[in-house]
Amino acid sequence: MVELLLIHKSDSIKLLLKKMKVKKNMNTSSKVHLAKYLKECGNYTKSQVQDLIKQKRVLVNHHYYPLSYIVKESDIIRVDGMVLSKVPYVYYLYHKPVGIVCTNNLNIKNNIIKQVNLPYRVFCVGRLDKESSGLIILTNDGVFANDLINADKNVEKEYIVTLEKPINQKLLESLKTPITIRNKITKETRVKIINNYSFQIILTDGKYHQIRRLVIRGENKVKTLKRIRIGKYKLNGLKENEILKFNGGNDEKI
Repeated sequence: MVELLLIHKSDSIKLLLKKMKVKKNMNTSSKVHLAKYLKECGNYTKSQVQDLIKQKRVLVNHHYYPLSYIVKESDIIRVDGMVLSKVPYVYYLYHKPVGIVCTNNLNIKNNIIKQVNLPYRVFCVGRLDKESSGLIILTNDGVFANDLINADKNVEKEYIVTLEKPINQKLLESLKTPITIRNKITKETRVKIINNYSFQIILTDGKYHQIRRLVIRGENKVKTLKRIRIGKYKLNGLKENEILKFNGGNDEKI
């Protein structure tokens, strides 16, 4: 299944799902004016949409139309020369090295999009901070991505962590005790000690810097943090900076 999408570097998964909803409405013969289409599919504000039309930066089938124009499924729309084109859903496993930034903003140094250099516009599923390494899923399928990151789905994320100081009881208690991050309480974790300086931890939410915060609360500091699994998808033998295409989709059990 393919959709017509204009994806910008600032797109979020929620926005992508919103775009898909707009396209679905078009396919069911509901009327979508050019103004609404640009706003919802292009992530533009109302004033930006008006400026685009005034500045003649929007072409529909090589012609200029007012904001009241009703978009048809067969229309080819260009914004600053960018064409809405049919693209297949794609799915990749990527072993992110330390130093690569999980962002679609091409102006940020060492961004993941330039690093992987794929032929399709994709976004990260399950971000890792710059100092962390490990498994990242890259896709343009918003529904598939949402199933992976939705906290209600309880999809497991597994990590290997090494520390600067030896593991003690205080750290273990901190790792297993929920913490409040951005006004939300984290879910329970599962922890397995590997040796005196490293452990394996499994989360089902994975909030902002959650593992690092838990370690700091336990009066220790993360030396290395690597994600090795998201749901059923594993890093396995994938080497740093290697990428592997796989068959995905919402019919798969995650």
